[in-house]
Amino acid sequence: MALSSPLALPPAPSYVGSLTRRPSTLVSLPVSPGHHLRRRSLSVSPQLSRMRSSTHRFVFAHSKQEAGFMQTKENEEDLIDAIEVELASIETCLMDTAALFEALMLVDLMERLGIQRYFQQQIQRILQITYMQWDDKCGLKEEEATVLAFRLFRLHGSQVSAGVLMALEGGKKSFNDCFSVDSPTNVSAMLNLYRCSQTGFPSESKIMGEAQEFTRSQLLDVMSDRNPTLLQTNNLRIEVNFALELPCQRLLPRLESRSIIRQLWPGNESTRKYLKLAKLDLQKLQKLYQQELEEFERWWQRCGFDEVKRARKTLVQAYFMVAPTIYEPQLSSFRLAYAKGVVLTTILDDFFDDKSCDLQELQRFYEAFRRWDSSFIDDLPQQKLLFKSIDDACLEIAAEANKVQGRNVLPLFKHLWVEFATSFLKEAEWMHSEHIPTYEEYMKCATVSISAKLLTWTSAFLLGEKITDEMLGHLGPDSRFMYLVCVVFRLSNDLASFSRELKEGKLATGVGCYMRDHPDCTQEEAIVAVGDLIELACQELEWELYQSRAVTPEVCSRAVLNTARNARLLYKRMDGLTNADEEFMNLFQDFMFNPLEY
Repeated sequence: MALSSPLALPPAPSYVGSLTRRPSTLVSLPVSPGHHLRRRSLSVSPQLSRMRSSTHRFVFAHSKQEAGFMQTKENEEDLIDAIEVELASIETCLMDTAALFEALMLVDLMERLGIQRYFQQQIQRILQITYMQWDDKCGLKEEEATVLAFRLFRLHGSQVSAGVLMALEGGKKSFNDCFSVDSPTNVSAMLNLYRCSQTGFPSESKIMGEAQEFTRSQLLDVMSDRNPTLLQTNNLRIEVNFALELPCQRLLPRLESRSIIRQLWPGNESTRKYLKLAKLDLQKLQKLYQQELEEFERWWQRCGFDEVKRARKTLVQAYFMVAPTIYEPQLSSFRLAYAKGVVLTTILDDFFDDKSCDLQELQRFYEAFRRWDSSFIDDLPQQKLLFKSIDDACLEIAAEANKVQGRNVLPLFKHLWVEFATSFLKEAEWMHSEHIPTYEEYMKCATVSISAKLLTWTSAFLLGEKITDEMLGHLGPDSRFMYLVCVVFRLSNDLASFSRELKEGKLATGVGCYMRDHPDCTQEEAIVAVGDLIELACQELEWELYQSRAVTPEVCSRAVLNTARNARLLYKRMDGLTNADEEFMNLFQDFMFNPLEY
């Protein structure tokens, strides 16, 4: 279903033809994950030094607790084997209503803990058997099982209709007659309905909106401490608070994994093995992430960015924009390529976004990109240093990608950077002339300058999957999916940075251009309208994500969607790239350095 005109997709040329299938003559990079991560002496940023120092004190204080856990001598292989045996046993009982619900809860738990990659076949069999019992009109026999299965089916691309939510009410007039929060079990059911309501498509906005409004109201009410004992079971307060603070459109998977382990540890007979496996998995990955962050710091130093006056050191934000979502150990190359892209685009933005910069110098800088020739900026050493770093990154990433893809992706990389620089120059011209374009003109340029397309498609070829032309049609630079991600990222950024940019003399923003098109609209009304456009784009993203499941590997669609979800979190309260707040830095500290405490 098409959205209203403000989200209309502008025409764009197809890049697929530029991906010529020929072996690369470039030097190949190491493929094995972590192969290039060698420890050397490293001068880390003061910010990271403080974090690591704090963490070392924390680890020492909890060393006895950690030792107690490690004495169980359970390793990943033992836990995986035990869980496989349990799942095989459950599979034989799935015609029983209670066993089916238990199996669905375990599937949900595995996916939210981030350990589903170990049990893909078992999960698929459970969902297939469940789908065989699914009724198109009323779902499953039990209401709690229906809403949980509905969400899992949506996430896996199975065809289910939101009409089952209407049938759940059994002819009654409201969700209130079906769901309550008068017991811990019912609170969990309410949470499942709340998560289910976030998977709606644009055509289902009415029923899904009603479900979300109802469940959010009920969950906020139960958090108000009128019944303080109600949420003590399984530490439900942690889960409810997390779900309300970070709905799926802002959710980074491994942040949820850590929260669940803290909430449920040590678990019961049914969940203990899953929690232990997830904890071991997170411990192993945390060490890898720390090594990657050190390599990231070394890359910054090799590039010499400390000498670039306008360069914001956004290493923390850049790495955190990718690691909690694309978390698998074999995807180190993708994470580092994406994080480097964030740094490079941020520094380039700082050049073009500075009103004190000479416009003619910016035009020469743009010309260097257009012709891919640094001789245009020989007398601009800082710009030349940045251009060289971008060129080097493109060559390195393309060399590694070519080994997986069997085709040369370097022309696409260069095209995306030229397109990006073009959008920056246009915005700089608007700023210097104090011109406010129409909203349509602005979005045509700003959905490029926000960098989502560039970041995604200069790294996505390192996901380990061979990306076909058909997949590019669904997820690629010209796709509706990618455009909607750019809309969410751009408008989320605009809402967070509007006030600051207005003070800096930048008038061309989503809010400002909306007000230009609607002269009678107040600033507050424009902010609400832009927020509504973000929600509309997120709804259509759910539909595009669902459609992509049939032709694209899950990790590819997750990587594209990642940028939109990160934007919702990064700009939740403020401009997270420019001024990371305490909440953001605490999340990073916990994810990267803190051990899981019990």
